[in-house]
This record gives sequence, C-alpha cells and structure tokens, in this order.
Amino acid sequence: MRASRTLSLVVRLTVIGLALVAVSACDVVVSSLESKGKAEDQWTRSYPLASGELEIVNTNGSIEVTGADGSQVEVVAERIAKAATDDDAKKVLAELQIGEQVSANRVRLETKPPTGEGRRIEVKYHIKVPAGVNVRLNSQNGTLDAASLKGEFRAETGNGTIKGRDLTGLVEANTTNGTIRLEVAALASGGVRAETVNGTVELTIPSSSKADVRASCVNGSISVEGIKLDGPEASRRRVEGRLNGGGSKVVLETTNGRVRLIGK
Repeated sequence: MRASRTLSLVVRLTVIGLALVAVSACDVVVSSLESKGKAEDQWTRSYPLASGELEIVNTNGSIEVTGADGSQVEVVAERIAKAATDDDAKKVLAELQIGEQVSANRVRLETKPPTGEGRRIEVKYHIKVPAGVNVRLNSQNGTLDAASLKGEFRAETGNGTIKGRDLTGLVEANTTNGTIRLEVAALASGGVRAETVNGTVELTIPSSSKADVRASCVNGSISVEGIKLDGPEASRRRVEGRLNGGGSKVVLETTNGRVRLIGK
C-alpha cells in the first residue's frame, strides 16, 4: 500500500515537473516573439517657399516647426522602423515613404507607412520655415510644437500635446487626448481657438490684447490670471467676457481638464 502511494506521488511530481518545463519553454518562445528589431535613418529636403503654406501629415511621431529667416523650408525627418528582427525593420524602413507635393506657394509632406501586422513606424519631423508662411500640422499620435511663427498656425492630433510659442497669427489647435499650451506674442484678428477632450488648455496673451473670450469645461475648472474680463458670465466651468473692450475671438474648451487664460 505504501509502495503504491509512493509510486503515485512520484508520478505526480514527474507530471508537475514536466508541466513546469513546458511552461518555461513557452515563456522562452513568447519572449523571443516579443523581441524587437530596429532600423532608422534621416530624410532631408529643402524647398523654396517665400510665402504660402506648409502642411505636414504624420501618423506616429512628433512635428517641430520653427520660424526662421530666409525663403527656404528645411526638413529633417528622423525615420524609425521596428519589427521582429533588425533585418525585418530594415525592410519596413525601405518601404516607408514620405509623399511630397510641391508648388510655388505650397509644400505638403505626408508620411505613408507600409501595411502589415507587427510593423511599427515613427517619424519625427524637425522643420525650419520662413516665419511668414502659414503652417498646418496633423498627426494621429505625437506632439506638435511650433515657435516664432508670424503666419497662421493650425494643428490637430488625436493623441498628443500641442505647444506654441511666440505666435502672432491666427491659431487653431485641436487634440483629443492631450494638453494644449500656447503663448501668443500678439493676438491676431483671426483670434485663437483651442480645444481638447482630455487635458488642460492654457493660453498666454499680452494683457493689452483686445478680445472677446469664451472658455468652458465640463469636468474641471477655469482660471483667468493677470487680466480682467468685463462680461456677462463667470463661473467655475464657464467664462465669457470682453478684454479691453473686445476684439478678436478667443475660444478655449476642454471636456475633462482645466482652462487657464493668462495675461502678461
């Protein structure tokens, strides 16, 4: 009887041991499948564009645009591809395209990623543009950043932060999941419109600006700092008023987050 019980225990331990070996083997396979290869390069271009519009359409990755002297658009795009192995990543990178549409008054660049499962790409754009050129940026995922622009600035991303500094033209910024932080050196006649669903909206303007302001949030709060608005409505979640008698429209909206309007 004891011999039978001992044999039974040995059999059970053997089965458990084999099961642990099998699980360990599975872990090795899974770990191997999760390993990632990587390949990257730089894509550079230069375009004459004294006036007009620059448009960048991206899928995954940041876009950084800075106003500069001269009449040339200078583009450096960091292209990154990831796949199961380095060789696979190199193949993906070779298939990654940036479409170019160029005319005398317009430059449009669009990231065109290759199709297929397990292929991940990221393109980070670094661009210098004549300060007076209008700029339009669009990305599915990634930060959009603009500085020292005198022309119009329009930016839209699904997931990512939108930032702007030293802007003097019309500004429109829209993101679904992300913060918007803008600083305008002068409020243009076209005004400012900034909207997000999940995130903070923050705008800094000269305190001498003439503006009609409307700010709202659903879950969050609104603060006005450094300036005084004259207007019909001011509550924790909705503010409407005129700054210095009114003028350009300023619209700031978020669903879940905070709104800040700052005078300097």
